[in-house]
Amino acid sequence: MNESTKGTIYAILAVLLFATLGAGFKLSVARLDGYVVVVYMGLFAVTALLANLVLTGRSGDIIPEFRRKPLFFILTGVIGLGVQQLLCVKSYEYLPAAQVVILTYTYPLMMIVLAWAVYRERSTPRSVVFVLVGFFGVYVLISRGTFLQIDLNIGTLLSLTCAFSFALFCVLIKHARFHIGVGMFLFNLFGLLFLLCLLPFYGVTWQLSLPQLLGLVYLGVFPTAVAFILWNKSLQLCRTSHSSNFALLTPVLSLVCIAVVLGERIFPSQIAGMAIIVGAVFLNVNFGGVEGGEEGKRG
Repeated sequence: MNESTKGTIYAILAVLLFATLGAGFKLSVARLDGYVVVVYMGLFAVTALLANLVLTGRSGDIIPEFRRKPLFFILTGVIGLGVQQLLCVKSYEYLPAAQVVILTYTYPLMMIVLAWAVYRERSTPRSVVFVLVGFFGVYVLISRGTFLQIDLNIGTLLSLTCAFSFALFCVLIKHARFHIGVGMFLFNLFGLLFLLCLLPFYGVTWQLSLPQLLGLVYLGVFPTAVAFILWNKSLQLCRTSHSSNFALLTPVLSLVCIAVVLGERIFPSQIAGMAIIVGAVFLNVNFGGVEGGEEGKRG
């Protein structure tokens, strides 16, 4: 088995795990406050990522890596694994899981704009057109097919802000050089510390039923820590554009999972909006002249 094939397998496994997040979030927030969910997820994700570093003999790199870029790891972790996680889970309190999944998947489109704003990355005219097509897909989605009015409720705003936060996180790490395993641990750690700073405003229910505990362990370990490890192994073995194409399966599989597990009805306008968004990202990755993906440099 060559490295490209291994990378493909890692990418597929990661995408399958990512696809379960939407249904898992919705099942969790139906019983628990969103803040409680993200705090427990952060605890389990940090624990799993630290265990991975210990098992791979990289735990001794944590402090040296942090000392190289302390402000970078703190701010990026707060943005990508603190603010973003809280916004994401809160979105599920206001919207059906299917709509949250599609709205948050606008982050690759926002990355193109942010990459230009932060790094002045030049986009080709084709790339600009594809981005505009993608945002038209967002319009189709949130207009619910009426094309006359846009449903800008609190859930929609939370989901789009969540997408913006994750897009900013991806852009910030794109040109940084760090060991990805250590970096993901530090990002999750400082995201968790940020969430714990909000404890006086929210409070946390420490007593959980066994099903609730197992659900949060799953969300924190598998679609968060394990999926990121698999995903970054894929990026190490495959071209970014190749892996990014597999990422386009995430919202599709998420909708299938949501329909099966939660029994949510998927509306034609949602399918149309998602198809336009995914199509725009696919065209941008392959033909836009700008690579759409996280490229933290790995040691």
